[in-house]
Amino acid sequence: MFLFRIIMISCMLIVFIVMFATLSSANKPKKNMFMAVTLPYDVLESDFIKEIQKEYKSLCNKVYIIMLLTAIPCIFPFWIFKNITVYIFYMLIWCLVFSYYGIIPFKLMNRKVKAEKSKNNWFVGEKKVVYCDIKTTMLKNKMPISNKYFLIPLLISLFPLIISLKNMSSENIVFLIISILNIGLIIFIFCITKQYNKSKLKTYSTDSEINFILNKTEKRMMSIYFLINALVESILILVIYLMIFDYINVEFFNIYITSTIILSSAVALGLIYIKKKINKLDEELSSQNKSSEIIVDDDDCWIDGIYYYNPNDSSKIVSSRFGYNMTYNIATKHGYFMAKKLDKIVLVATFLLMIILMLPSEFATSSISFNDNSPNISISSFPYSYDLDYNDIESITITNEPISFKLRTNGIATDTKCIGNFKSDKYGKCRVYLYFDGEDDNPKYIVMKLKNNKFDYLIYNTKDDKQTEKVYSKLQKNLD
Repeated sequence: MFLFRIIMISCMLIVFIVMFATLSSANKPKKNMFMAVTLPYDVLESDFIKEIQKEYKSLCNKVYIIMLLTAIPCIFPFWIFKNITVYIFYMLIWCLVFSYYGIIPFKLMNRKVKAEKSKNNWFVGEKKVVYCDIKTTMLKNKMPISNKYFLIPLLISLFPLIISLKNMSSENIVFLIISILNIGLIIFIFCITKQYNKSKLKTYSTDSEINFILNKTEKRMMSIYFLINALVESILILVIYLMIFDYINVEFFNIYITSTIILSSAVALGLIYIKKKINKLDEELSSQNKSSEIIVDDDDCWIDGIYYYNPNDSSKIVSSRFGYNMTYNIATKHGYFMAKKLDKIVLVATFLLMIILMLPSEFATSSISFNDNSPNISISSFPYSYDLDYNDIESITITNEPISFKLRTNGIATDTKCIGNFKSDKYGKCRVYLYFDGEDDNPKYIVMKLKNNKFDYLIYNTKDDKQTEKVYSKLQKNLD
């Protein structure tokens, strides 16, 4: 459970870092833009802007404090938060709430700056794109890396599907679902990449060389970023399948977890690095040829500085003015679906999947029965029921020694129960039906060493030590 919480806390830390970097990025002008509003250069040095910066920083600090305070139950779990289901749902809700509502300070300041701009008539440059760099457009297809490289992560993602089909059973159905979702995610990333590569080029300057350098740098780096995302996703899923189904040694599990956290952090922060690099390059090149700079004032097309709405633009995906991500043109059907509908569909599907997978962990129980006919022993615990004969048991003992598991290959693992297939340093591959009152509880449990079986041991107990002893006595008597 400690390792599980480390993983969850790492996810929350990544969300916090991304939110901090995203909000902080808006508090300083980017060329002639502040709070995603196009302004004259001389206005950027005014007292009004300094007051907005001060107010925005204060609001952001409040968001950071609230994020940290509400993360305490996950960092130091107590009472109800020791329940794994409550813990995970709280963590997901925490991430979603701050992803959606953490950007309120930016929206408020964007509206305030827009109102002041309208009041003072601070309109800048052209109201529409008036320049098309034909030379740069002709070289558009040479800017991003080839889409064929996505065959690599797609082929890698097929292996988990093959492994899950090879080991197909009612217990392992979740692995088949995950492998299919993994392939779907790779295809989705590919479609996003393809759409981005086809998106309209930006016109920064009347100088074709500046336009080409900036567009090529951005498109190439972003296409590589999307490919790395797909590769990391497919490789991480493949490795966990190889460990779960005994194709590689489970001793590498801790290394895998550490690598997963590092790679996930690198991917999450990679977009920030790319956007900063593009902005820095833009400023450097623009400063060298200030007279060729083209400024387009299309603030009316940006809702709260976040959502892009332009019926006259056929582009479906564009660079966001806020933060480091991409956004969609919600004036197009495709863009509206991706920006306004897809996230809700994914959100509902995620919560439904979590409920389906996690509710059994709250209500799962197990019971043992003895029969005169084969199989002699039946353990009922849907969907992890198990049957075996007395001649499958090599030896049997009862103990209350502390037990720990280094990997759960399927089943349920909470603070009060472990049901399913596990791997242990002491017992190897084992089938487990174990109940306890908490992490520090050491209940009595029966250990059956198995022979000619896919499991090395079967571990069983009931919620009551006396009842466990009765089951052990009956097993011992029947074996004798």
